[in-house]
Amino acid sequence: MIIARLLDGLEFVLRQVIFVIYVAIVAIVTFQVINRFWLHWPIVWLSDLAIILFIWLGFLTAALAVRLNGHFRLSLMLDILGETWARRVLELFSHLLVLAIFGLMIVTGYHMARLGLREVSPGLQVTMTWAYASIPIPALFAVLFALEAAMNEITGENTRRRKKARDFLQEAS
Repeated sequence: MIIARLLDGLEFVLRQVIFVIYVAIVAIVTFQVINRFWLHWPIVWLSDLAIILFIWLGFLTAALAVRLNGHFRLSLMLDILGETWARRVLELFSHLLVLAIFGLMIVTGYHMARLGLREVSPGLQVTMTWAYASIPIPALFAVLFALEAAMNEITGENTRRRKKARDFLQEAS
């Protein structure tokens, strides 16, 4: 229960950070377009900042998608299986696969971030570690969320959640 609450808190913070980054990207790009085309006063470092924020946005959103079980999968096959042991095995396999992929991203992203200490962003004049850190940090969040999903599949919690969602949808229609 405590771990679930901590992950709920992490999800809440992640949602807020994603929203702030999204708003920042829209504001930066809008400001840059106005400056470049109407005021003829381009600010070079803004495009680098927007790119780095966009990279962070993509990876943080991927981590959030793991928590919300929103990644691509063949749900038609799972729906055909119903709530059988075969479905639980396939669901567990998909969570473990996500865990392995994001685990690999932590390791390779960490190495990239270390290498980024030697590179400097041309516009911002900061190390590229700021951009490359967008891989291992969200991947760590995704690993935590995938571990939770795998444990919920093992304990049967996900089965109860799917039944509750299915019952809700039947009542609503």
